[in-house]
Amino acid sequence: MGEFLGYLVDVIFLLATVRMLYGALKHLFAPGTAAAGRGSASRPAAAQAQGAQGEMARDPVCGMFVSTEVSHRLKWRGRTLHFCSDECLEKYQNQSRAS
Repeated sequence: MGEFLGYLVDVIFLLATVRMLYGALKHLFAPGTAAAGRGSASRPAAAQAQGAQGEMARDPVCGMFVSTEVSHRLKWRGRTLHFCSDECLEKYQNQSRAS
């Protein structure tokens, strides 16, 4: 009987641990959270409320897809580049100046 209770406690502990890990990973990778979108904190409030709409473009620095309506833009050599955050935009500008 004591051995059965030991296994039962182990199973309950395992299930609780798995549930906590699932919740943490779900929160970490959920769309619309600050952890999920690198530039979500630097987007304008109106853009955050609307969500991603319109065409999608790839950020040339990090590779993330971003809506062209809410992206940070840079006109460069006749093209419009779209960035997910100010950090990626600044990084691109610094790399362009260096080369």
